[in-house]
Order: sequence, then C-alpha cells, then structure tokens
Amino acid sequence: MQGVGLCAIFSRQGDWAFDYALALARKHKTRLNIFQFLESPYAIRRDVVFVDAEKKETAVVTPDLVVKKDRELRENYDDRLGDYTDVGFRLCEGSNEWELKKCFKRGEYEVLIIGYQGKGADFGGTTTIEEFAKRFHGPLVLVGPDAPDHFVLNGKAKEILDQLELPAGKWELLAA
Repeated sequence: MQGVGLCAIFSRQGDWAFDYALALARKHKTRLNIFQFLESPYAIRRDVVFVDAEKKETAVVTPDLVVKKDRELRENYDDRLGDYTDVGFRLCEGSNEWELKKCFKRGEYEVLIIGYQGKGADFGGTTTIEEFAKRFHGPLVLVGPDAPDHFVLNGKAKEILDQLELPAGKWELLAA
C-alpha cells in the first residue's frame, strides 16, 4: 500500500475514521493524506463557504481564510498523530467527489477512509455517501455509523480486504 486517504469529517464517526486510517498507515508504513473540504451553501459556487461548525456563518474565500482553515486542520490532528510524521494535509476548495477522484488517479492514496455518519448522509452537497462510495473508482471504507469497529466497504475495497486489517465479522459490503 502506497498511501491512505482520509476525508476529514469533524464528528464522532470522523474521529473513528481518523483512528482507523492512522492505524492502517502505521501498519503499512505509508503516507496518511488528510483532505478537508471547505463547504459552501451553494451547489455550484465555491467562492462563499461556511466558516463555523454549525454552518450558520459564511465568508468569501480569501487567501487569509484558506491559511486560517489550513492551520485549523493541522492543529486539529497534530496531537492525535503523536510521533507519526508521514502526513500530508490538503484543504480543498472544489467538489468533494472531483477532488478525491483526481487525487486517487494521481496515486496520492490507494484506499480512502471516510466517517459514515448514517445511511443517506449528504456528501459534498450533491450526492449521498453511499452513491459516492459506489461510484468511486478505488477502494473506499466507511467507518461507523454506530460503532468504531464497524466498516462498510465498496466493491473495490473488498478486492484488497487482506490489506485493510479489518477485524473478522466487523465489515460488510455496501448494499447494491
């Protein structure tokens, strides 16, 4: 395995996904790439984004805002990473689906880990997490939604099951 991707979601399930992604990266001695998306209230426009966790306050994207959000991302994970230093951070301003597919095609990671907040959860404002997982061209593991040791895999992830270090009986294939 050449890299593990994590789509940062700031929730209980996002924390579980981080723990699993870090453990997987450590096991394979590979890079952990953490992606965060600036969320916009608009489906097409990305020049205005939410700046608070409650998604009430918005601001125009400026270089200063990007620097601030990048620093917040790094600080959020810094203590939890401990001594693990082979980590990349990417603050993405584009479409979740497009950006993650682009980075996968460039070989920045071989498996993508995402916190599974629940069936039908919104992903990127244009689709559900399940639809994204089904369409994703690479291995994808959803962690949750009710326990840190419950994993939902897309078909490509099942193909590399032996590399995923999942506990027996704790994973299921994404329903078709």
